[in-house]
Amino acid sequence: MITDTVELKEGAIRYRARGEGPPLVLLTTLGGTWMRQTAVLSKQYTVITYDMRGFGDSPSTTGFPTNAEHADDLAELLTALGHDKAAVAGLSHGGLVAQHFAARHPERLSALALVATFAKARESTELFLRMLYGFLERDDLANFWEVLKSFLFSAANYEVLDRRQGALKQAMFDQYTTAALRSIYGQARTHDSTTWLTEPPCPTLVVGGIQDMLFPVVATEELAGLVPGARTVLLPSAHIPPVESPRLFNDALLDFLKEAR
Repeated sequence: MITDTVELKEGAIRYRARGEGPPLVLLTTLGGTWMRQTAVLSKQYTVITYDMRGFGDSPSTTGFPTNAEHADDLAELLTALGHDKAAVAGLSHGGLVAQHFAARHPERLSALALVATFAKARESTELFLRMLYGFLERDDLANFWEVLKSFLFSAANYEVLDRRQGALKQAMFDQYTTAALRSIYGQARTHDSTTWLTEPPCPTLVVGGIQDMLFPVVATEELAGLVPGARTVLLPSAHIPPVESPRLFNDALLDFLKEAR
């Protein structure tokens, strides 16, 4: 494991790289989300995870970037690491950033995976995002977490979540400030890639959770429908398939990347 920092004009990116082979970026707000992927995927790829600028160990001198600016940061990170192209898998907020990356830096992509994310907030997604953002406007992190955790795991695994919620909350939530969460969820509410995510110049995989209430199957199918030839995989999970169904997720991603190569 290599852990280092890349300096940017408006801050820095703290990244981790593990393994050898073609570069694969696992993209989400805080890189620790991918703990059940890096060991497996690094047997075949150079797996790169990082904290986005303004989050975790990646400082920002200009506040929280837009998702488009996060995409530009990824391009700078790849350049600093000496990679012309990389496969990028984006989860949830990372999936929104990955869409911007595909639109703004298509020549840097060898393959694209969009996981538990969406093209535009509609109906139930819009309602849930509005409710979550309302808690953040009131600085009510306790109730924000109580609602958010109901989206994370499927009914079949909810008892496991309930027993482990202290550890999960510490690993997945306690690193965020209210301002950080407002940046994430505020941009999610206005995200709309239906007019510009039309044809990424690379193979594309769209992964959703069958029981994801936040971004339901209809949102996964709409996102996949924007990209000609995109492969869709639905896993028996809720909002975080890489955590809840790691083996199935890893197999699906590896199969896709093998075909993409």
